[in-house]
Amino acid sequence: MFFQNIKIKENLLFTNKKFQSLMTGFFFFICSEWIERLCLSWLILKATNSIFATLISFGITQVVQTIFSPFTAAAADKFGRNKIIILVGISRFFVLCFFALLVFQNKNFLILAYLASGMTGITRSFIVPAIQGSVINSVNENQKITAMLIYSMIMRFTGIIGSLLGGAFSILFGIEQAILLSGLFGLIGSINLLIKSSEFKEEKNSGNYFKNIKDGLKIVFGNFYTRNLLLFAGIVEIFGFSIFSLLSSITKYILDSEIGVLSILQSSISIGGFFGILLLFNWKDINKAHTIATYIALIFGTSIIMITLSNNIYMAIFFLGIVGACGACFDAVQWTYLQKNVPSKLRSTAVSAWFITIGLGWVGHLLIGYIADKISLNFSIFFTGSILVFSSVIFFIINKRYK
Repeated sequence: MFFQNIKIKENLLFTNKKFQSLMTGFFFFICSEWIERLCLSWLILKATNSIFATLISFGITQVVQTIFSPFTAAAADKFGRNKIIILVGISRFFVLCFFALLVFQNKNFLILAYLASGMTGITRSFIVPAIQGSVINSVNENQKITAMLIYSMIMRFTGIIGSLLGGAFSILFGIEQAILLSGLFGLIGSINLLIKSSEFKEEKNSGNYFKNIKDGLKIVFGNFYTRNLLLFAGIVEIFGFSIFSLLSSITKYILDSEIGVLSILQSSISIGGFFGILLLFNWKDINKAHTIATYIALIFGTSIIMITLSNNIYMAIFFLGIVGACGACFDAVQWTYLQKNVPSKLRSTAVSAWFITIGLGWVGHLLIGYIADKISLNFSIFFTGSILVFSSVIFFIINKRYK
């Protein structure tokens, strides 16, 4: 049964030309993002030796994407998702080229790094809603769960390639060249979608721009079940996904290693995410999203706690793989549930509601960064994992009560 399901997914990926074109462009965009994330976090940690300073960059990204996402997502719905993706990808290439040049010249590095983090937030606020909306609209109604799972799986698989490629490039040629490679991958993704754009007939929202924003957010937050799931997603973002911003610190202070090991740890998260998504391919009932999300979050929190026991690279890879699987599955569940419960014309705008709820993720980054600097890195990891486990139990009780 499992392999039969995989075959169905392969048919969707290789027979639906629109979906295939989107996934090809998406591959390059995500690969670009993983390389940039790897380089930026390592540069800041190496320059400052401060976990808190490193995590500020992740916080900046989240704050910026939260502020911009309602407007950028609504722009994708109104003016065309593919146009937005193409324009952002091309402009991002030139910005990263300029950033790499300034890094090479060692000019005001920390300020530049934080500005780059802000740029990443703006980029994500454009790209993620646009791609998700396009993906879900490119398939039939009975294929939407499948499409979102493939979308999530490719995101994680690409993370493996991006992490290893970014690490190898940084070691062999330098971090500046790896940043340029990140920009180049984004440019290739844009060019691919530009060439294939004739295949797409986009469904645009012709209504008033600001009214579209209001309507999209109202649909999401006005629904009890989507609202609850997104609020829980905000908690998971603060106390679960914040662990990803500690990878460079785990590499340097727990494993006493360099950027090559960081790329391996980042890859292990992506590998775990890839296999985690495979386990979701048997998911058919969208109404079980809340229950599935709760179980995932419980395992997520427990795995984070176990990282504190990782005194060698093999244990770190193992537990981070589980963490990656949980993160990927949780994202896939909430994205799918959200996209299945909004009209096609507002699908990108609806993603901005997700950005808003995870917008407090910067609190997690700053909190665990501060705790790590003031107490210890291991304690900060244990703390965030414990809070996530406790929150999952509470959400499970609430979900059972109102089911």
